[in-house]
Amino acid sequence: MTQPAPSMPRVEVMWRPGCLFCSSLRRGLRRAGVVAVEHDIWSSVDAADRVRGATGGDETVPTVFVGKQTLVNPSVNQVVNAIRADDPGYQPTPPGRMVRGETSGAGSSLSAGLVWTLVVAVVWSLLVAWRPTTTWHLAPLLMAAAWPWVVGQDLSASNSTARRGVLVAGGGGLAAASALTATLAFAGRLDGPTWTGGGTPVVDALLFAGAGALAATLLGVMRTVRRTTTASARLGTRSFATSGDVVNVEGNAYFPLDSVPEGVLQPSSTNSVCPWKGVASYYDVHVDEQVIPDGAWTYRHPLPLARRVRGRVAFWNGIEVDRN
Repeated sequence: MTQPAPSMPRVEVMWRPGCLFCSSLRRGLRRAGVVAVEHDIWSSVDAADRVRGATGGDETVPTVFVGKQTLVNPSVNQVVNAIRADDPGYQPTPPGRMVRGETSGAGSSLSAGLVWTLVVAVVWSLLVAWRPTTTWHLAPLLMAAAWPWVVGQDLSASNSTARRGVLVAGGGGLAAASALTATLAFAGRLDGPTWTGGGTPVVDALLFAGAGALAATLLGVMRTVRRTTTASARLGTRSFATSGDVVNVEGNAYFPLDSVPEGVLQPSSTNSVCPWKGVASYYDVHVDEQVIPDGAWTYRHPLPLARRVRGRVAFWNGIEVDRN
């Protein structure tokens, strides 16, 4: 493992057992050659207190301290960029290895996609056990699409190296849905009517699974070839954040968290819930002498349909966004 340069800032990772995001980040940092001190917040009262102080009272992990910088639920790249901000000459990536993914590592996406595939599989199995004579047409489609969809949501534009991950996930989702279809058919649990009125429920399920895997895989690949959007966040005439990798969702521009200068975002105690994106946490925005209460929000652990906003922040309450 690459040893840190003398000027490298101290890197501390706050985590807890059972947190998939923590495990993914810790693995990614080790692969990237980042030497970090790790603290289990369930075993250290001091570590838990530091996390609550940094996140406005929540025990949100992983939280990473890089020198004087605080990163809540960051990607590997965001940690690496924070290290380089303090020490531009530091090179944490070992020879022959790359840090992949802008919002999360490829391994993290594949793991999360597999989890959601298994969730849909369990739900489908319970439904057919309850009513085997009802055809749950969307179940095989969602099961085959979950894996490539999650992986595709985590990709950045022009990230051609990650296209293989989408293709692998698409094949894995289709294979998993096909295997469960065969298992349920063997158990006599696919006895419902077909969508077209002809053929068999097994063929019906396989067609829906194929359509789901194909659609989600194509959407994921399209994300790697789309044009990037450049935008700036502005308060009055003062532009304080600019990024060439902005994600637009519901008319809001989501900036990478590491594109916002240190000290601008201060966690507040406000939260809100979106039915398809999840729980939003808010920040007070500090620009020069001005403070905009709850002027920004982020989804630290978004739901599967909104994973592309993970690790990003959006602005409102008088903060203007100029798109180029």
